[in-house]
Amino acid sequence: MKRLMQSVNMLSRCVSVCAFLAACTATALTVDTTQVPPLMTGWAIRGLPQVASAESQGAGRLSVCVTGAWYQQKTGFPGAPNAGANIGTGALGFSFAASNYIEIFGTVAGFGGSKYQSENSSGIGTISAGVLGMLPLPEQAPFRLGAQAVVVGGTSSNQINKNYADGYNYFDTRIGYDFMGRAIEAFVLGDEYVGFRLLLNEAFATSVQESQANLMMLAGGVQGILARYYVVGLEINSRTYLNNVQIQTDPLWLTPSLTFRTPYFTSLTLGGDISLSSDRTGDPAVRALEQYRLFGGLSFSVDALAHKRRVAAEAEQRRIAEKAALEQKTHQLKGETDSLTRIARKAHEDSIAQARQADSLATVARSLAQKAIADSLALVDSNRKLDEERSKRSDVEKKLLSTGMLILDAVYFESGKAEISINSKPYLNIIAKMLAKYPKLMLEVGGHTDNVGGYTMNQRLSQLRAESVRLYLINIEPSLSSRLTAMGYGPSVPKAENRTAEGRKINRRTELTVVNKDALKEYNP
Repeated sequence: MKRLMQSVNMLSRCVSVCAFLAACTATALTVDTTQVPPLMTGWAIRGLPQVASAESQGAGRLSVCVTGAWYQQKTGFPGAPNAGANIGTGALGFSFAASNYIEIFGTVAGFGGSKYQSENSSGIGTISAGVLGMLPLPEQAPFRLGAQAVVVGGTSSNQINKNYADGYNYFDTRIGYDFMGRAIEAFVLGDEYVGFRLLLNEAFATSVQESQANLMMLAGGVQGILARYYVVGLEINSRTYLNNVQIQTDPLWLTPSLTFRTPYFTSLTLGGDISLSSDRTGDPAVRALEQYRLFGGLSFSVDALAHKRRVAAEAEQRRIAEKAALEQKTHQLKGETDSLTRIARKAHEDSIAQARQADSLATVARSLAQKAIADSLALVDSNRKLDEERSKRSDVEKKLLSTGMLILDAVYFESGKAEISINSKPYLNIIAKMLAKYPKLMLEVGGHTDNVGGYTMNQRLSQLRAESVRLYLINIEPSLSSRLTAMGYGPSVPKAENRTAEGRKINRRTELTVVNKDALKEYNP
């Protein structure tokens, strides 16, 4: 119980640090996510293969990384695999940047081996999850600071190395639960094209197991970006007990690595671990680590908020343009009003006989001024109503009006038939009501199939299905009869490869296409 309370206290302190970092992000600079490559550790966060960095990936970036490692047990001794055993571990990690400086991450590990004499020679390893917080330092600052809080779930059926905290794969095959806190420092020179990084990590782990002492883990590494697509790294890692520091004989290893990056947020990392640990004397656990281990990893990331950012930027540009046009028109009308007023005054001064005419001109000027004001207010009100109408549009409407195409993904047919499923009709009712709101659009219902079966049969089936959808929409909204056509394309316009079941599923679809694309401008000014 005492050990559990210590674990909870340590985790609480780590979470408090991350919460403080989250509170600071309001003043943080924006990170250009289009320039950030997915260079990641096994936890799918930025850094070297085993040393984390406090550099942000950018808000909205979702990253996934798969890693695998192998080594061979050269010498057998108690608490370690038998001599000649091939030990392999693998992990699937992900991370999501909730903001520019807060990221959550998780990892699922597994293990397996050949020539491995154990009842549990393969299976699921550790499951871990955590949060990474980074201080919102200025972009031009040469250093970055951050902290992690991690829960390591000991779900493994086999702690492969059972002596002390030995083995490269200690945290991949944990049986007991651990709580880890990590401080991260990164010194940055250059940029993502050519640059240099110095990364330092100081971590402490405590276990709920009474028999397991607290661990201290120190790591440091240098990273050279030789070109945008080639990165070399060299790091040193250690793991030892906090109450009995034995750096030389406990796990201590050197890790060189080479990473190949692509412009498409994908990277491949290859490297190895080289043991620097000295052999223990007078201890059955002679060796903390095997002489070497090889590993590789593949990582990928996407910007999950790219579309949202683009839509917001486009809306802001439209608002600025509309405001500028309104101000220009108001200024022009004011100039016209001032000109007429001057003419009226001059006519009054020139001759009393022309007073009536001057009064008439003044009346005209006032009328024009009032009309200008009324026109300006009407334009503002019209723009406001248009903005309100846009904000109420559903995602389906937005997609149709922005792209001119909509896949009717909730329309289903029985295999080989053209009758619309009863479950699809409520969805088509909504689509019909939506299309009636845009009377200037001419549309085509397109039917598509995969390439299973004969071409003629698929062509005829796609035509019948397109006609069924068209007739149903017209039945709900008769006003659509003059604006809807139907066309069956069979398997001639695939969206995916027909070689896989998933690809064929994508190709079996019904689409709405706007025929007169120019009409979309009236609904997207």
